[in-house]
Amino acid sequence: MEKQITAAALVLSIAGLGYLKAQQMERMEAQAELDAAAAVLAADEAEAAADEASRVHFEVPHDRDAATSNVDIVLDGVASFDAESDSLSFSWVQTEGAPVDLSEDTPGRSSFRATPGKYTFELTVTDAYGESASQEARVAVQPEPNSAPEVHVSVYTQSSPTDE
Repeated sequence: MEKQITAAALVLSIAGLGYLKAQQMERMEAQAELDAAAAVLAADEAEAAADEASRVHFEVPHDRDAATSNVDIVLDGVASFDAESDSLSFSWVQTEGAPVDLSEDTPGRSSFRATPGKYTFELTVTDAYGESASQEARVAVQPEPNSAPEVHVSVYTQSSPTDE
């Protein structure tokens, strides 16, 4: 009888240890999933921060007109040059953002009217021999700043004229 009780206790101990080990494995798997999700979130946040850091930031100026929501932006590549002083051609192409109309002011310099958002443009400079180089210009436009009005309330009694 003692052997049977010992065997039963041993079986229950092993079953209990197995159950505890299974719970530990489940907790480890759940933690691994949380860690993976946190790593993805951190990578996304780092990518967003790097994207913001790579942009030139503008803000729509406050002009007391809620109907206006744009700012004029100039893309300037005029300082580009060729080591052999060959003639150059310039080509600005928009690669990201709401479509805008680029107007070329002078060769290498274009401008556009931007609403709040993110924009990316690529300037390709080509020399007379067909050799070219490109560079991106990344822009972020923030909405027109505005603060809520301040409210001041006064409470008082209205005096009535005294009857004489």
